[in-house]
Amino acid sequence: MKIGYVGLGDMGGALARRLQLSRPLTVFDLSEAAMTRLTDKGATAAGSLGDLARDCEVIFLCLPKSAHVRAAIFGDGGLSTALRPGTLIVDQTTGDPAETRAMAAELAARGVTLIDAPVSGGAAGAEAGTIAIMVGADPADHERALPILHDISPNVFHAGGVGAGHTMKLVNNLLSGAQRVLTMECLALAQKNGIAPVDAVRILMAGGARNVFLEKGVGPVVERGDLGTGFTLELMHKDIDLACRAGKDAGIPMYFGALTREMYQLAMNLVGAQEPVNSAAVAIDRIAGSKIVAGS
Repeated sequence: MKIGYVGLGDMGGALARRLQLSRPLTVFDLSEAAMTRLTDKGATAAGSLGDLARDCEVIFLCLPKSAHVRAAIFGDGGLSTALRPGTLIVDQTTGDPAETRAMAAELAARGVTLIDAPVSGGAAGAEAGTIAIMVGADPADHERALPILHDISPNVFHAGGVGAGHTMKLVNNLLSGAQRVLTMECLALAQKNGIAPVDAVRILMAGGARNVFLEKGVGPVVERGDLGTGFTLELMHKDIDLACRAGKDAGIPMYFGALTREMYQLAMNLVGAQEPVNSAAVAIDRIAGSKIVAGS
């Protein structure tokens, strides 16, 4: 079975490298440097999306948005120029569930299957093989993809039909995004009242407010001013906006979701959309006159 991977950025590259440990891989990215990082370890570079589609029975994608997925599949020179019936496409983008279902229906008419399998756990989790994979697929298609997904991580969860994986990823990112900015706001409150952020983190970690961001994310920010790289404020805002839209479509009041979305919009306006997601702490420091971020 020949497997292709399209989209070799921070997350896609990490997922592809993990997959490459157990399976030969054909790869494509607009960045030559991104492809070289995989081909240097034995992957085959495809000359075009069409070449990759002709060569591969299973094709993974990990791109910024569903619009990029649609362009990669249906755009000029896209995968659809050479897709064969029976091909399985696994979309690991954090995408729009409605658009995912629409693309799956279009591809099904050509005898091609698209499922969604976004991930949570960051590039480090992908490299370590511990990342969570949320699958939206019919049971038979899930079973077909499962052995390959298990080569990335044992933590594979079948969320439901096509689009359910992307829905679950939006739920995940809404909760983690809200947790992140609320934690930062609380640290600002502590610091403005004379409690050092590092001490506040240590105390909170011992009590009922302990959370994943406190445990894994906030330490470098308050200790070294290290805001990280990769996942941007713009991408977090995009994911939370998609979650709010999904809530609206389902008739759910998204009070906290909307507040969280606007906090990330404010952070983008203050520090820049392409800054790392932890730069939300810089925005809170500017608003509150606090000193969460070490060295700021």
